[in-house]
Amino acid sequence: MYNLLTVGDIKLDTFISIPKASVQCQLKMPACQLCIEYGKKIPVHNIVTQVAGSAPNVAVGIAKMKKTVAVSSIMGKDATNVLALDFLKEHKVDTKYIKADPKHKSSFAAVLNFKGESTQLVSHGDVEYRLSNRTPKSEWIHVSELGGGYEKLYKDLVVLQKKRGVKISINPGVIQIEERKKELLALLKVTEVLFVNRREAGQLIGKSHKNDVRKIMTGLKDLGPKYVVMTDGRDGAYAYDGEQLDFAPMFPGRRVEATGAGDAFTTGFLGAMIHGKTHRESLTWGAVNAASVVFHIGPTEGLLTHTQIRKQLRERPKYKTKEL
Repeated sequence: MYNLLTVGDIKLDTFISIPKASVQCQLKMPACQLCIEYGKKIPVHNIVTQVAGSAPNVAVGIAKMKKTVAVSSIMGKDATNVLALDFLKEHKVDTKYIKADPKHKSSFAAVLNFKGESTQLVSHGDVEYRLSNRTPKSEWIHVSELGGGYEKLYKDLVVLQKKRGVKISINPGVIQIEERKKELLALLKVTEVLFVNRREAGQLIGKSHKNDVRKIMTGLKDLGPKYVVMTDGRDGAYAYDGEQLDFAPMFPGRRVEATGAGDAFTTGFLGAMIHGKTHRESLTWGAVNAASVVFHIGPTEGLLTHTQIRKQLRERPKYKTKEL
């Protein structure tokens, strides 16, 4: 039995640092736009290509914590597939459930990095993922970003949870949150941990609630998960079990590139829970892991072992969570 099975797309990410650009924001809109010169050749630097995607990112992170992990994914029969298999095997992640299908193209993303924040141009294939009784047994299943065709997978997860009692964690992608289909809502009712950022939380519950974090977290908890985790960028993160609402400030550190911060936080939180920690302790593991990853380019280079996370927390005894 595995400690964790992750399910989702595996991408090839190309990270591009943009030295010159501007950011424009409007007072009445929370969103901002990254602006570059139109129709011009723009010099860039620090171009790095890495295997990425929430499913492999989380799998690599949990494997670093000395837990058994496998990835279930469908890719194209292409160079990205070869790179992904080599990368995951190197990090001691089981790849036997990754299928290469010549009918599909592997997912891809161009990540534009400007002043420590990332803007992603992502191409997901519409792949129909399925689980069955032959799905490997695992203590946890984590499902992450997917293209279209995810509905049957969500139904399979509900059935598998009821049959096996597997703990499900989910970080729904843009498509799943925008569509908010009945399959997602049914899955959330049997979910152990729901991970979202603040913008996604508002979309999922249909209300922003502005600065009222408790109302946001209550709205998410009402959807059915046992634990709700909401990240808020530089403003920290929250976890709620229906009774205790905890806040963790951003762990101190320098920010180089933000891609993978959310996955790193998810990895730290899940890793702590798999190691038997409370949701309050898990918040701190997530914060430390995310702070380490944003110090590097790409989503996996800065991922920490459980020993390294504990060491960093011991070295900063003043870093604490707060019950709200």
